Amino acid sequence: MDEVAEKKKGAQINRVIGNFILFFGVVILVAIFFTETFIGQMTNLVAGIILCAIGGGMVLFANRALKNLG
Repeated sequence: MDEVAEKKKGAQINRVIGNFILFFGVVILVAIFFTETFIGQMTNLVAGIILCAIGGGMVLFANRALKNLG
């Protein structure tokens, strides 16, 4: 397998993993409404934002890499 195909495959894998992490972050953000304590809500908020940022970044970088590779 040539180098471009390997990079494309890696970018596709990163996009899928990024989408999963992004989805998981959104689920945690929705869980804020079902948490009883304030500290639990703040913990879910911070964790959800961090996961959404990581997942969104992975998706954006993977899409940019796929666009550049053609």
